[in-house]
Amino acid sequence: MAKKATKEVMKDFNLKLLLKEIYYSKGIDRASLSKKTKLSPATVTNLVAELKEQGKIKEVGNAVSTGGRKPIILAINPDYRYVIGIKIGYSYINFMLSDLNGTVKSVEQKAYDQITTSLIISELKQQWHLWKEEYGIEFLGIGVAVSGVVDSINGTVINSHLLKWNNVKLADSLKKEFSVDVQILNDVDSFALAQMWHGEAYQYKNAAFLTLGVGIGGSIILNGTLLSTYGTVTEFGHITVREDGIKCNCGSRGCLEAEASFKALSEKINLGTTSRKLKAAFQTMNDAESSEIDFIKRALREDKWTVLEIFREYSRLVGIVLKDIINIFRPDYFLIGGEAMAFSDYFYKDTVEFAKRNCFKGLSDNLLFDKDHIGENAWTLGCIYKVIDKDMFNSNIINA
Repeated sequence: MAKKATKEVMKDFNLKLLLKEIYYSKGIDRASLSKKTKLSPATVTNLVAELKEQGKIKEVGNAVSTGGRKPIILAINPDYRYVIGIKIGYSYINFMLSDLNGTVKSVEQKAYDQITTSLIISELKQQWHLWKEEYGIEFLGIGVAVSGVVDSINGTVINSHLLKWNNVKLADSLKKEFSVDVQILNDVDSFALAQMWHGEAYQYKNAAFLTLGVGIGGSIILNGTLLSTYGTVTEFGHITVREDGIKCNCGSRGCLEAEASFKALSEKINLGTTSRKLKAAFQTMNDAESSEIDFIKRALREDKWTVLEIFREYSRLVGIVLKDIINIFRPDYFLIGGEAMAFSDYFYKDTVEFAKRNCFKGLSDNLLFDKDHIGENAWTLGCIYKVIDKDMFNSNIINA
């Protein structure tokens, strides 16, 4: 019995090893699979046949022949299963459906006054049935990206200031309702994984990410693995940048998020401007991301010099945090993203130069700074990728 169990575990391991190699190669023949995985040609042939029968892979053409028959190229079947991604933001939920290659099939975003677990389940039920009817494909799992401190191992949102959540066991609730695997990630970790999957970050083993907007967050990838995988929290938005500064939601003072969020920028513009129209607009501005962005854009049109002065300070404050991250983690690649990149012309260059000038000598010499090129979808794509990686490629051998 033990031998049979061991054989099954090893077979599962080898199947997922092959599947992972096929997935990341984006097209590979059987002989190359054998060389890369160190599995015998016979084993590869048998297991590939099984993966094809399961519908997980397909033949997509022929490679150039070096003599004899042209090798057949194997690739993942992107329509084997679809994955649902959910980004829970400030007063909105973004629902995304993706195939296994990360091709977005559908996106629905809805606004809400208050977001609760029961609301998420209710809204997801509707999307689930609509997408099931439209596409007729089974769902592999659900990935959720949420702002705050997240225990991704147990699927719990420990704390979210933005949502006013504490110890919400979201994964358990969703698994019970939908009977699929559920992966919960901090939203910036999800953003970082998306950059590793579909951005330029995949070329670097050590990468840092900072997102700027309504909230401010960060993520670190060391040796190709999210630092939060080990239970570490990278709350870079709560690094102190000003002693006795503005009171932060976390209870401290002078955090980067308190000093440089959209709310803080809007308040500083209101205090600095002499424009009556802008002050009136500030008073009628509601507490929402789009309203704050619109206010900052309007201020740039009506009182540009005041806004430019505020962005000069913003550059320095964000630069302080960049410098600290570089000094601690020494990344090879540093990406800055988030909604604030709509205003990157006014701060990005100065922020990077401040960080380079003030970090330890030599640490930024080979460091590449970059901007987000994926856009809004990055927040949700990362947790979708987490589901694919966990359910398609992680073998049960660790539990054997």
